[in-house]
Amino acid sequence: MLDRKEQLKDIGDGESKLDPLSACSRCAACQSACPSWSATQLETRSPRGRVQLIRAFNDHRLADSKELREALFTCLDCRACETACPNDIHPGQLSLLKRAEIMPDGLPRRIRRMLTNAPLLHAGMMEFGMGAMRLLYQQTGLRHWLRSSGLLHSMPKLERLDRYLPEIPGKPARASLPEIVPATGVKKGVVGYFLGCAMNVLFPDAALSAVRVLSLLGYDVLTPRGIVCCGAPQMTMGEIDSAKEMARRNIRAFDEVDIIVTDCAACGAEMKGYEHLLNVDQALRFSAKVRDFAEFVEPFIGDMEILPGCYTWHAPCHLAHAQGVCDPPKRILKKIAGEFLELTEEDRCCGSAGIYWLTNPQIADNALERKLRFIRETNADTIVTSNPGCVLQLLAGKSEGDEWNVKYLSEVLEVAMQGRMENCDSSRETNLLLSNNKRGVIR
Repeated sequence: MLDRKEQLKDIGDGESKLDPLSACSRCAACQSACPSWSATQLETRSPRGRVQLIRAFNDHRLADSKELREALFTCLDCRACETACPNDIHPGQLSLLKRAEIMPDGLPRRIRRMLTNAPLLHAGMMEFGMGAMRLLYQQTGLRHWLRSSGLLHSMPKLERLDRYLPEIPGKPARASLPEIVPATGVKKGVVGYFLGCAMNVLFPDAALSAVRVLSLLGYDVLTPRGIVCCGAPQMTMGEIDSAKEMARRNIRAFDEVDIIVTDCAACGAEMKGYEHLLNVDQALRFSAKVRDFAEFVEPFIGDMEILPGCYTWHAPCHLAHAQGVCDPPKRILKKIAGEFLELTEEDRCCGSAGIYWLTNPQIADNALERKLRFIRETNADTIVTSNPGCVLQLLAGKSEGDEWNVKYLSEVLEVAMQGRMENCDSSRETNLLLSNNKRGVIR
């Protein structure tokens, strides 16, 4: 049987090596792990069903159709099927490749590509757009008026968008983040920090927490100005060529560092996959450098201040299944939490999956309700995770009776390290540097 690298090695040539599809034994081990199958109970919405559809299409026994596209696009790309599969097949990734192959290259696709590529390739455009939305929709009172007037109820899609849109911060992380943040204390080395799109404009405090923790651990933190979107949204939409261009730009941006840390699970999974996306030595070397935040910092975490309260961990799909990073986040939390509570089905998809919550709301809500049921059973005060989509999804599902909040691992860890930071002069300098909105290289 071909391993994962062999299955996907021809992506760079615009073709997918799908021979492993014949290895599917139809055992259905993947079905119970699949959110779309669980919500619909339809074979065509299961990983096994998609594998058989792709096989039939490749063998010319099935023509391209709306039904085939719907089957492929209802995959959340959570990769849980790949963890469950005893034959080491990767239905989720193969579905993504087939999406790109069958998508018609007409005017609607070209318009969508133009509209999505520009802000993902230019962070300033996304920052401007989010700033305008904050000013015109949130700060003018329009949001409050639409909610209180009941007009949102007559516009289901807009109401759902409003429900998922958090309060947009006044300043993106890039505005507070110098290109180099110096190490605190004795310098151990230099790490690159990949600032993801959502982390930059929606969760800048968490991003800055990650940088401060890396600095406190003794690393100069390089955040290159040339980084762009990781390419995950484009892969989901079937725009492989756009994803490749983003990958090439990010590889060039981090050419000078040996380790690249990201606190966004989706970004980490995508960047670790550049070796398959581009199939060149430079991409292979880049992917080998990428580390999830927890994966990198956990070995350095010793005795810390114990945080009051009860904590539990929701494992993002693209961390647990796509990257195989399962234990480091929990080991960190067990060292710093007053009480750590295991979450049933911690690595099951919450239903966010990029903008899946908007395009397939019924399946997304089914996955969310299952996740919320187990969260409420823990009676935890704080749900910790490390993916912006998960944070948005969990907060969107939070009801008035829920007393828990959602935090990034970087935020929680920084709080636990505060005592150590406050007693260190160089740490105070780092905090002042970030809070003063300075830009450029700090020497």
